[in-house]
Amino acid sequence: MLPLVLGTALFLALMAGIFVPLEGWAPRRRLRSEPRVIALCVGLLFVDVLAMEWVGGPLLDWIAADGGLLGSLEAVVRAPAWLKVAAVFVLAEAAGYWIHRAAHRVPWLWRFHALHHAPEHLHWLEAWRQHPIDFVLHGIAVGLPGALLDASLADLTAVVLLRKTYTTFLHANLRWRLAWLEPWIATPSFHNVHHSHDPREYDRNFAGMFPALDKLFGTYARPRA
Repeated sequence: MLPLVLGTALFLALMAGIFVPLEGWAPRRRLRSEPRVIALCVGLLFVDVLAMEWVGGPLLDWIAADGGLLGSLEAVVRAPAWLKVAAVFVLAEAAGYWIHRAAHRVPWLWRFHALHHAPEHLHWLEAWRQHPIDFVLHGIAVGLPGALLDASLADLTAVVLLRKTYTTFLHANLRWRLAWLEPWIATPSFHNVHHSHDPREYDRNFAGMFPALDKLFGTYARPRA
């Protein structure tokens, strides 16, 4: 457990080193983070990571046992590592979209996910304001492609870190529009629509990285200026 806690602390320190200066330099709006909010988000991150380690991780390892549920497909399991990682990345993004959408549409899932949508304005730490049940269910969904393709979370550290870093970026309080990227890649402006408290923008922009999913399934909303 200690290595996991230290790794989480290192990740948190790295994110703070990147996003605290960026938010101070180019904020979308001037915000003052209250100490209790910081403590809540930091505390939840550690609790959520431990919950995933104790519950989600063993479940995914069980699914991946004996070569994964697709172990009989020799061409898939023996594919080059880079191709398997790429496939897992894309499939995890699709799984993340659907579990995220379900968290908004299924009442008992929304009870947990609502904690993440409580703040009216976002900053980078709000990425980790997540109920442990919400966090674990999402983690299992996005980890499932790796388990099915016989690639454990340990084998895909780069993918996991990229997703976590990108999640932090999406919630950052940054005024950059990155408009030329927004049709292709999720940005803070794209994700701000998802967190909007305006009823006209509810249940929009679920994708974690690729807005094409929202466009394909009819949940896309153009980011505001």
